[in-house]
Amino acid sequence: MTDRINMPGNEKKTSDHRLIEAVIEQWERCGYEGISARQLSTLASAPSSSIYHHFGSVEQLLALAQEHVIGLTSQWCNERIEHLADIPRDPRAFPAFFAACIDDWARGERCLAFAWREGQLLRARNPSGRALQQQWERLWLDFWHAATACFGLERGAGVAYRLFENESFLHMLNWRRSVDRAGLDEFARGAGAWLMGDAVPQSPWRDFARAAALDALPTEPNHDSITAQIVAAAAALIAEVGPGGLTHRAVAASTGLTLGTVSHKIRTKAELVQVGYGGLYINAVSRLRAQTSVLPSGRETVVGIANFLAENSGSRGIDALHLAVARDPALHQFGLQLRYLRGSTSRSLLQMLLPDRPSQGHLEPALLSGFLSSLSRHYGDWTSEEARAPIRAELEDLMALL
Repeated sequence: MTDRINMPGNEKKTSDHRLIEAVIEQWERCGYEGISARQLSTLASAPSSSIYHHFGSVEQLLALAQEHVIGLTSQWCNERIEHLADIPRDPRAFPAFFAACIDDWARGERCLAFAWREGQLLRARNPSGRALQQQWERLWLDFWHAATACFGLERGAGVAYRLFENESFLHMLNWRRSVDRAGLDEFARGAGAWLMGDAVPQSPWRDFARAAALDALPTEPNHDSITAQIVAAAAALIAEVGPGGLTHRAVAASTGLTLGTVSHKIRTKAELVQVGYGGLYINAVSRLRAQTSVLPSGRETVVGIANFLAENSGSRGIDALHLAVARDPALHQFGLQLRYLRGSTSRSLLQMLLPDRPSQGHLEPALLSGFLSSLSRHYGDWTSEEARAPIRAELEDLMALL
């Protein structure tokens, strides 16, 4: 945990301060599923009654911990804007700043990064989650409006934020540090090209990582009918209640199979989690490819994508998979694919959106994938009617740049 989390007067912290720090620590260590009144009281060396005395409920404690993290993140953002106070107004300097921000955030402020992502999942579980999500959105949008203005690129502030939001999530996944960092620099140069109206450059580091991901990609397992039921149920449970709710007993109840049958097919909890996450990954990719294959071409593609995202937004299962892979070395096998195979479907979307634009390799589809993924995440708990117009507006802003 970074020093930024530690509150002033560390040796004289009150129990409410210690409880907030315990929540932030658990978000990084094991996520929402590892949070309980008993666990927090143990970590904070405070009685469980302190939670209800100071906060009223565990849910309110989580909300206040989110507000504390938002305050720390605002401080982080302000420091970076201060660093730009006397920088020349040169758009060519933007990509290096963009990459540095992502690396500093995802690696240097890892506890805050996990807290932000847990806050995005919290909105579905906590009545105050939507309001907290709006605070996060305003904070980051304000930051990227201020940052892009320093480089003369303020027209692309919203796009810069969307690319930052998704790529900083992916940068929490570790493969090879040198390749990951070089690939991030390439992504940043691609983001800068979008904002400046330039051609997207080649990306040899990302191409190398993508080839490695394809080589390591497991073939879709040929499950028998019973195992396929178990995998589907495991994936659904992760998406609905999180990995903490994934047990052999829960799968048995969901499928109508006996507990003995489920345990015989998938013997350990670790194996159950792995097949569940594998099912999530395959389902998400298959669904996206099937849905986008019927979109119209040309400018009507914007409307089609907006309608698709509005009706299919919400990626809590995949987001939970990202966080689990970022935490658990046992799930490392998914990290390479999650990070570097993005963009396969987006390549065809780019051709529909910009039929006269020449293909520039794998980087530009990855940029579009990141932009769309951020849209899907943000509007995940909006109704389709609420989401359709703002999604289309953001897509139109992107098209105006491209």
